[in-house]
Amino acid sequence: MVGYFIWVVGFLSFAGALFAAPLSLETYLEQVKKGNENVLALSAASQAILARKEEARLLIRPNFFGNVSFYSDAKPTAAPVFQGTRTLVDTYNFGFSQQTPFGLAGKLYYQWTYTRIEGANPVFLNPANFYEAKPVLELSQSLLKNGFGSETRSNLQVMESGTLAQGYADSFKLKAALAEAEGAFWRLAITRQMVQVQKDSLDRAQRLKEWNRKRAQSGLGDKSDLLQSEANFQVRTLEYQSAVNEERSASNTFNSLRGLPEEKVVESLPSLNKETTENLKLPERKGMRLDVKAAQEMTKVAEANAELGKERNTPTLDVFGSLATNGRTGEWGQSISDSFTTRFPTFTVGLKFQTALDIGQVLDNRRAYQAEIKSAELQYKRKAFEEEREYRDLMKRFQEAKARLELCFNIEDVQEKKLARERERLKVGRSVTYQVILFEQDFASAELLRLKTQGEVLSLHTQLKLFEDAP
Repeated sequence: MVGYFIWVVGFLSFAGALFAAPLSLETYLEQVKKGNENVLALSAASQAILARKEEARLLIRPNFFGNVSFYSDAKPTAAPVFQGTRTLVDTYNFGFSQQTPFGLAGKLYYQWTYTRIEGANPVFLNPANFYEAKPVLELSQSLLKNGFGSETRSNLQVMESGTLAQGYADSFKLKAALAEAEGAFWRLAITRQMVQVQKDSLDRAQRLKEWNRKRAQSGLGDKSDLLQSEANFQVRTLEYQSAVNEERSASNTFNSLRGLPEEKVVESLPSLNKETTENLKLPERKGMRLDVKAAQEMTKVAEANAELGKERNTPTLDVFGSLATNGRTGEWGQSISDSFTTRFPTFTVGLKFQTALDIGQVLDNRRAYQAEIKSAELQYKRKAFEEEREYRDLMKRFQEAKARLELCFNIEDVQEKKLARERERLKVGRSVTYQVILFEQDFASAELLRLKTQGEVLSLHTQLKLFEDAP
């Protein structure tokens, strides 16, 4: 009873697999996305990179900082009575800093210091131990180098465009990998049908050879007809074997792309008919192709890097200033309270200037960086030109292939009708088997031509999908 049950389950499983719906392209691509490590890696990388495209903005976002330092100075002093023999200073500060995109750098922090002067005469230095507290605002505005934030903005551009370029490049590689998988799907589907066509053709060649052998033996036919049919049989055998080898190769690629080690594909695939290519929707083109977008961003990177190079050789002229309100007493609490008043303010204002003396080299560098910017622009323009030309060429080839495919369907239809008519003639004795077999070979050739052209149409359609948005 158990054996019978196992047999029934096995039979039902086999029947379910046998009559299961063909594997669709969408299902196969999902298998590729889940089983192909390269596709998984590209998908994760492109999503991760584009997710951190705002990372560069951290350059101009506020930062929190804190410092703690302990200072000890025991070197001899000129007047130990006033300066003591050893000075100890504990310093703590915390606050915020920010670099703006227009060249202004600022810090706002609070500093607290505890100072102990050992060995000093308390008559002359009182108190010897004291606290200092102060809120400090420091500002610096660049005027020449990084003039009004040009260097900062270039750094932002390098980071942002570099990230986007890598993200677009990975997304394009992902689309290309999925396009390769789609091509492998249609290649196997077409190859399987070609194998069947070649098998039928081989069977007809076998029958033609047997027909001529019998005629030669009976003296009704010439031996040359037999030799010709034998050669035809050998040719059809070679074509069939080539088709089988092509199917094995296509199956191996098909499974490899979805992460399976087996060479044989057990699932059935949809048969290609007229509706397969007639219902193809032309992919909608939206903007630039992803690899061209990556090239555009790399152009921005090159331009920003050139600007950074120019900034490195630009003279420095910064105006800076600081303002602090101070508290200094022998009591910790009192020093903090005094620091929030304006009784003891300190402020600083100044200019900072620095420039290279080799002016000739600086000018040469500027011209070189300008040439690099021009080079990047030309490279991007060429890439955009090639993309447009490739798209137009693919569109024209796609339309031409569709037109040829329509002719192929017409030829196949005519050959099929011709074959059907000749079979009717054979039934009433108005034709011979040899003529029918020849017409069958003509019909097979028309089928093969149609399948080959359908493969070309599907391949061009897959390539046009690369011009769509990111997956």
